[in-house]
Amino acid sequence: MKKNIFNSAIIVVIALFFSTCNLNYDYPPEHNFTLGPINIVDYPSTSTHYIKDYIPDGKLIPVKRDSNWQLFWAENVDILTEASTPWPEDHAGQLTTANEVYGIKNGKNVVDEITGFNENGSWFIGVYPLNNSGKYVGFYHAESHRDGGIAHKSIGVTYSDDYGKTWHDSAPIIVGSQTKSESTGWSGLGDGCVIYDKNNKRWLCYYQGKVSGAQNSICLAMSDDPEAKSGTWKKWNGGSFSVEAYNPETKKGGANHALSNLRLRPGANPSVMWNTYLNKWVMVYHGWDPKKVYIAFSKDGINWGNPSSVIGGADNPIWYPNLISTEGDLVGGKELRLYFSYQQNPTDGKRKLAYCTLTFN
Repeated sequence: MKKNIFNSAIIVVIALFFSTCNLNYDYPPEHNFTLGPINIVDYPSTSTHYIKDYIPDGKLIPVKRDSNWQLFWAENVDILTEASTPWPEDHAGQLTTANEVYGIKNGKNVVDEITGFNENGSWFIGVYPLNNSGKYVGFYHAESHRDGGIAHKSIGVTYSDDYGKTWHDSAPIIVGSQTKSESTGWSGLGDGCVIYDKNNKRWLCYYQGKVSGAQNSICLAMSDDPEAKSGTWKKWNGGSFSVEAYNPETKKGGANHALSNLRLRPGANPSVMWNTYLNKWVMVYHGWDPKKVYIAFSKDGINWGNPSSVIGGADNPIWYPNLISTEGDLVGGKELRLYFSYQQNPTDGKRKLAYCTLTFN
């Protein structure tokens, strides 16, 4: 009898192990939802910029300005458009070199260049008004490349005084534990997003970083400085925000710590918004392999439930998810739009921008 109980216990433990470690296992969603049909965004002939073939490559960032919406399109160069809605398809005819505002402008001039940090591009991962007079704070994914385009990644901050048209005072805020010269291959951290947690008056940056015992996973850093200045950020260590995110003398940050449960499905490029229908934070991000989108929920932005599959997979790879609602990318309700890369060419990286509705039941 005891032997049978012991053997049964072993079977249960083994079953639990494989259910939590097997990436083919799908956790049931914490909140049920339905997806609408996939729609591909078409670019009018007025859009002549090359990035239309490589969007999304990170965040799509709507910012309300008076009665209109600005939209920041993030690639190694960032483009600013304006329309009456936050939907990218209504901005799609404005992708031109004249609307470049950050990153590698004109294919050669790096705005706010920091050698060894962002000379190969700056992808906006969050843009926020700091007042009603045009002062913005912008957060960006920075890349400094080795031969062959192999990137060392970091996260920086920059500021604008004219509603995002020009930028200045760029500085690192979150970096890896090794400098570019100390590391090899793809290194550093990045591929994230930044939100402002109004209830706790703090900035939260979700990013992918190298962690112990797992693939690069979603990690977290925080600043309670009103302008999110360099030197005010701390990484999450699993219990508190106590790890230095950037030391200006060593040019290094402390160790990354994966957010619990999200490390079950390692990935990158999160999009996070507060959902008024669920009264929770909602995150979508893409996994590494298979290339699919996951969704997770949190009451406090730190403790997340198990990630569940949304769309994509080995036969239908989908990356770079973005949640956008009629209220932008910060707040949403029962029905959202999920934007993502679609039909990406594995050889040249060209892709379609597509979306579907995501409705919570």
